Amino acid sequence: MKSIALSKPIQVHNNKVTVLEIHEPTFDQVEKYGIPFSYSERGDMRLDRRSALSYLPELTGIPRSSAQQLALHDVFVASMIIVVFFTGAQNLALSDDDSITLPDSGD
Repeated sequence: MKSIALSKPIQVHNNKVTVLEIHEPTFDQVEKYGIPFSYSERGDMRLDRRSALSYLPELTGIPRSSAQQLALHDVFVASMIIVVFFTGAQNLALSDDDSITLPDSGD
């Protein structure tokens, strides 16, 4: 499980939530939602937004209506964390400006 501090709180069952806990997907969830990324012909990784967004409510345990309240920045960070579960890139680093660098990116 990984946690992210939200840049903007959301309402979940009439409670203000400022931190989301994201659980690792199960086999059944992967079967249902697929792999949340693919590779281009050049070898670039591409986020499958439909798959990643489908995982969000289920892996965080929040209703879809609460997931819809997430700031776009938080959706992106949560999506990258979901990808980390698949890639094994456990050293996902957030820089001081909240940009995300994967360990093998060279940046």
